[in-house]
Amino acid sequence: MKKFKCWLKIREFDIIENKKIEEFKEKLMIRNLNRIIQDYLRPKRLAFGKFIWDRKIKKENVAQENIIESENIKSILFLRYDGKIGDMIINTLMFKAIKTQYPHIKIGVIGRGATRDIIKNNSYVDVIYNYEKNNKKIKKLAGEIKKEKYDLLIDFSEMLRVQQMMLINLIGAKYNMGLDRKDWNLFDIVYSKPKNMNHISDLYIEILKKLGIKEIEGAYDLQIGESEVENARIFLGKVGSGKKIIFNPYAASKHRSLNIEKIEKIINYILLEDNVKIILLAHGENYKNVEFLEKKYENKVYIPKSKNIMEVGAIIKESDLVISPDTSIVHLGTGLKKPLLGLYRMDNEGDSNSTIWGPNNKKSGIVWAKGTGKKGEETDINNFSMNDFKDAYKKLARE
Repeated sequence: MKKFKCWLKIREFDIIENKKIEEFKEKLMIRNLNRIIQDYLRPKRLAFGKFIWDRKIKKENVAQENIIESENIKSILFLRYDGKIGDMIINTLMFKAIKTQYPHIKIGVIGRGATRDIIKNNSYVDVIYNYEKNNKKIKKLAGEIKKEKYDLLIDFSEMLRVQQMMLINLIGAKYNMGLDRKDWNLFDIVYSKPKNMNHISDLYIEILKKLGIKEIEGAYDLQIGESEVENARIFLGKVGSGKKIIFNPYAASKHRSLNIEKIEKIINYILLEDNVKIILLAHGENYKNVEFLEKKYENKVYIPKSKNIMEVGAIIKESDLVISPDTSIVHLGTGLKKPLLGLYRMDNEGDSNSTIWGPNNKKSGIVWAKGTGKKGEETDINNFSMNDFKDAYKKLARE
């Protein structure tokens, strides 16, 4: 009888597990089908959006060089509605360069989410607008900005989505400037990527040159607020003395985030050194995955509960080395002039990710994840050699 009951339980477990597997397969099929449908509809949706919103009375003989003086530009609006923190960090070099040569120019920036925290204390930015993915809110925002009568709008998108086309159209800036937009009525001024672009910042420097900016430092300009500095000071007081290593194991993509096994291997290696403290960056669900490490490595590993990205920046500013697979933290560390070890996938033919989005930092090293991912997927960042990591870490420590 006991054997029979045991068999029933096993059978019941098998049925439940098989059901879960079938449900997972069904969800996966639906997700793949949805992706196929979206890929099919996207170009049609974009073409229709362009037909509706690509409308503007273009000015004749608009200058394509030395634009600020040639067209008497007194206000510039930067569009950064993509929510990419790293891009906004690099944009800060533009704000400083423009205001240094032309202090009278008004600079407005449209940002989304955490990108606005990057510039909320930036003395070179006059106005920050909040972008939300909602047609009603976009129209309201465009109406408010239109009243400001901007002379020049600069868009950084490689692919314009319909909501973004609508926003640019409704803002009604005197001149619109965009990347490779020769076949658009909406854009008066066009810029292109430099032929030998070694880093994404080269593109922004190219735009500054077209505007007529003569002196360009090229360094990011990160300005941290007093409250962020104070919160960081309180946290670092708990960390105490010792060499401080910032270790960020996570990125926006699952393929660029480290698994717990790799995280612990890196922690164990770093802690071989005496008097070292590891500050582990993790938020939300990622925090839940690693919070046990604070207890496991008590008084050695600390996880800050930062309120925003610039509070993280304030902690990084007081650190000795930054390790990250995420370009946001890579650029943040670069902007704060910190030695940096980046984790990147190996560039394959036609791919220059680690070059274009690399540290751009003389005090930096890169460890590459080798191999190729599944069809249509990135290489798993965990496919890097710990020996390569150790060599790069030692080299930075020596320098």
